[in-house]
Amino acid sequence: MIDPITWRRFQNRVLFLVVCALIIFSQLLPLNTAPAAIKLLDPETGRAVQVGGAYFSLPGPDLLFCLTAAYLMRRPRWAPVALIVVVQLLADILFLRPLGLWPAISLIGFEFLRRQTNASNEVSVPLEIALVVGTFTAAVFANGLAQLIFAVPQPSFLSSVLHILTTALAYPLVIAFTHFILRVRRAGVRELDSDGVIG
Repeated sequence: MIDPITWRRFQNRVLFLVVCALIIFSQLLPLNTAPAAIKLLDPETGRAVQVGGAYFSLPGPDLLFCLTAAYLMRRPRWAPVALIVVVQLLADILFLRPLGLWPAISLIGFEFLRRQTNASNEVSVPLEIALVVGTFTAAVFANGLAQLIFAVPQPSFLSSVLHILTTALAYPLVIAFTHFILRVRRAGVRELDSDGVIG
């Protein structure tokens, strides 16, 4: 007979994987159908002619980071390191990012958040948002610095700042989603392990 706590933990890990897969799939969909601005040469005059309109694209939030952080701040054992690494590496492969760079940097941030959760179960929502946004900001700039050192093409500074802002605005919505829809809630005193770690 499987222990109920172990079975519930397994179910929620599978749920975490499914939601992460849905996030990755939705971000791969070609939702932006606006034509890009292309410059062509006019055969008669030889001048450059712009075809299509230039448009501003607002960077979306990092929902994978938000979801993982929300899990870690509530039930850290439902999102183990191996599971996080698999999801982040899969995202790197599908999004054509430098393989392993963001998973390595974000994992440091995730482990910092995990330690904050294990240290104290009483983390208020404003403090949680500040911790997650601060961690994400540090991870984004560390990632940008690493890409700069290795001469990897990277988004502009403004784009990175907007990416941080959209992620900060999205995180409270992710908290509500995990709480009310996924039913991922903080453990009570009875659900703490013998070593004081949240199950």
